Amino acid sequence: MDETLPSNDANQDGGDQPAAEGGSIGDSTGSGGYRYELRGPTPLSPEQRATLAGFTIADRGTTASAPPRDADRAARALELLGQGVGIVDAHGEIVWMSQGLARQAPETLRRFADCCVEAVVSWQRSRQAAASQRSFFRAGSSWYETVMTPFRRGSDDPIEGAVALLIDATASRRLQDRLDAIDQAGAELLQFDAESVRSMNAPERLRALESKVVAATRSVLGFDHFEYRLTDRRTAQLELVFCSGLVPLGIGERIFARGDGNGISGVVAITGESVVCAETEADPRYIKGLPGAHSSVTVPLRLHGRVVGVLNAESVEPGHFDDEDRICAELLGRYVALSLNVLDMLVAERCETNRTVVEHLASEASGALAEIAADARTLLGRADSDEERDSANRVIEDVSKIDDLLRTASSGPKGVLGAADFLREGMRDPAFAGREVLVADDDVSIRGTVRAVLEQQGCIVHECAEGTTAIRLIRERAAAGRPFDLVISDVRMPDANGYEVFRATKDASASTPMMLMTAFGYDPHHSIVRSSQEGLHCFLFKPFQVSQLLDEARKALTEGSSRSS
Repeated sequence: MDETLPSNDANQDGGDQPAAEGGSIGDSTGSGGYRYELRGPTPLSPEQRATLAGFTIADRGTTASAPPRDADRAARALELLGQGVGIVDAHGEIVWMSQGLARQAPETLRRFADCCVEAVVSWQRSRQAAASQRSFFRAGSSWYETVMTPFRRGSDDPIEGAVALLIDATASRRLQDRLDAIDQAGAELLQFDAESVRSMNAPERLRALESKVVAATRSVLGFDHFEYRLTDRRTAQLELVFCSGLVPLGIGERIFARGDGNGISGVVAITGESVVCAETEADPRYIKGLPGAHSSVTVPLRLHGRVVGVLNAESVEPGHFDDEDRICAELLGRYVALSLNVLDMLVAERCETNRTVVEHLASEASGALAEIAADARTLLGRADSDEERDSANRVIEDVSKIDDLLRTASSGPKGVLGAADFLREGMRDPAFAGREVLVADDDVSIRGTVRAVLEQQGCIVHECAEGTTAIRLIRERAAAGRPFDLVISDVRMPDANGYEVFRATKDASASTPMMLMTAFGYDPHHSIVRSSQEGLHCFLFKPFQVSQLLDEARKALTEGSSRSS
């Protein structure tokens, strides 16, 4: 009959229970305890029981008081590795698998085994094959990575199969797909047709690039509310370049690449370290951009190791951005910085080429012009009639004009062409009579010439050498109910850019038309692009003809009058 023996170890597992013939001692509840039994034809005698009671039974199993065996530790460790571990023979049969691997879908196991067979074939074909191989496959909506090493019974025995680890790579694969999409978008950002770019003016160039940048930011990053800012190397101000869905800073409000009081963007621009803000209300550095925003991610724009600006994105959802968003934004930001740099270099090349050509032309023409002037003066001295003298004088004057034009052009993009002749001729257009115009430019020559031309037409002109002064006058006149009829401003001034003057004009009096001036299409703060999107009347590229100035001013005044009425 069956006899169950009491022992110290058994009692530890099952508690102190009396031994009974034909019964058992141990875990009677079935919760996993151990049972020790002696089987025989007759019951044990008291002496036999006493003798057996003297033996100690050492339990090596897993109990509350005993440590796990090495094999158990190894088994538990295997279950913690990826989605499972298995041994696959050369024919693709899984000869052993962990519980985690056994839980995978049949399709996943089949693809797992196929990867192992391919690895075994490569090992058997060449000794140069890598000892450890990796392979990716897709099963359903998930991606998996298989890491395989050769399986052999001894170090000198042939390879019989593979020991493989299955890893769920869905998240990493999604990130890789996202990075690949960013690389493709970045390549498109850098595709510039040099000839097309040279033929474009500043708004056209920036508008073409802006459409690409905004589309890429939305599609590959999934951002809906964002802005790109570039650092002005002279002032350290973070100037807005591209914006989508965020409220711009107010007129006079500025942020710089500095740590205190310049928002998270200022911190990122000065430190070069990205910031993922899970809750903007808990971060005192945050400056409101998106109404109702609760989270943001801000990354530096890097160019050749130097921080040239920032990309800032915001969301109304707390914790919306993560490290994956940060990594992707940093990568796209590099492409955007590079594309802006390439665009600037093409524009700079155009400007330098124009300047060089004009300099060479002026140099080559100077000798010929001097000879023509000398011959004209000789003819003037020999002239016998008034007609001959008038002809000689006209030649001398024309040569002087050509020489002046060449010197002006070679000195840079300045001046109002044809102003001297226009002022001398004295023609007037009644459309300008009595109109009050504000002209803002830190270049005294341009400012004075524009003022002289407009005053000759009957305008009342107010001059400003500073952007902040212009903004103050615009606001004061509008508050007094006497807004300017027209505002003409340079794009770049020491204390304010053209967009700030434009925005102040429209905020003070929406019906007041505005014109911006810039040199060779140079738009350092992208004021023309931003202003054009918000109602800028026109822009003039220096040097411009006086006829162009008057034509555009006439149109602006006419349109302004119709809007105000």
